[in-house]
Amino acid sequence: MAEISKVRRCYNCGAILQCEHPSKEGYVKKEVLENATQNFLFCDKCFELERFKERSNEPLLDPDFLTLLNDAKKKGSLIVYVVNLFSFEAAFNHQINEILEGMNILVVGNKFDLLPAKTSKELTKEYVAHRFRAAGLTIHSENVIVANAFDDETAREIMTRIYELKNGKDVYLVGSQLSGKSTLLSSFLRVFNNLSKGNIVTEPYKNTDLSVMKIPLSTKSNLYNTPGISLDNSILFNLDKATMREIWITKSVKPRVVTLNRKQCMLIGGMAIIELVSGKKTTFSCYFHEHIKFKKHHNKESLPIDERFVKMISKKSLKPALSYIKSVKDLDVYDVVVTESNQRDIGILGLGWVSFEANKQTIRVYVPKNVSMYHSRSKILIKKKK
Repeated sequence: MAEISKVRRCYNCGAILQCEHPSKEGYVKKEVLENATQNFLFCDKCFELERFKERSNEPLLDPDFLTLLNDAKKKGSLIVYVVNLFSFEAAFNHQINEILEGMNILVVGNKFDLLPAKTSKELTKEYVAHRFRAAGLTIHSENVIVANAFDDETAREIMTRIYELKNGKDVYLVGSQLSGKSTLLSSFLRVFNNLSKGNIVTEPYKNTDLSVMKIPLSTKSNLYNTPGISLDNSILFNLDKATMREIWITKSVKPRVVTLNRKQCMLIGGMAIIELVSGKKTTFSCYFHEHIKFKKHHNKESLPIDERFVKMISKKSLKPALSYIKSVKDLDVYDVVVTESNQRDIGILGLGWVSFEANKQTIRVYVPKNVSMYHSRSKILIKKKK
């Protein structure tokens, strides 16, 4: 009598799992395959490179941009680095930061008004400096300016700080796309008093194919507006206008609370999943657009949560949703193993974040493929009165 057994495949790439040939697709160690108790397995390649990699995806980089930054470093220039305070933590590129480390840097945190009411500006400055240090750049809070919007008064404040720090050198304005860098530049131009004989021009930057705007600050120094750093690792990248309106934050965000028991999941619209894999019951404060609906599910059912997630997207029962998520292969998965005992954040670039009390949890995060996530100490801290 013949027997039928199911052939096991890699849960990520779909290759048939095998233990004989390490150089061929689908390879997994024999003991892993024999001792597996879960319903899904990853081949070694997917496990190491795709599913549980330590470094989340970084934005793509134009090599010419590195040439420009290296030139700025040789000249001892001031870097004015603009970030979107709502979501910037995973927008760094380590190659850029390796060049910028040790340089004179002023950080401008834009869109402070999108954070919850009563958020402390001073604590936000400390948080921004912390995130820059975590990304490899030595920044202190006194070199961080936090702004609601770039009105004329704010633009003058930033321009005054630039003149204080630049030491007669050139200034390079850098930042990711959608950071508000262009808005800041427009504000500069409104209040700009050209004391030199030079003209404001847009021209190719030497030894590159990049086009930059050059603004004369004096007879010996200029401000260069550089191209925005790519956001191809953000959930906002290449979104259609309708979906963008559903998730793009334009006013102060209000936290919503979701409590998960072990093995429970929170579906963040049709965008992402957060699952409490292990640890005690945890309450999450969720900072996302109010149009994004949350759904709780238990991950004990026969169909894995990511497969159910994909089916719900196809049936249009999750809103808003990313239409390009058509299979589990369109999702990256990360495990965050928490050992600290303080307030922590887990965030998704361009979408928002959750905040929770750390207590030895393992939290699994499912995000669209190539979208970056991060974990950090908590961004929102209310300054206590003395």
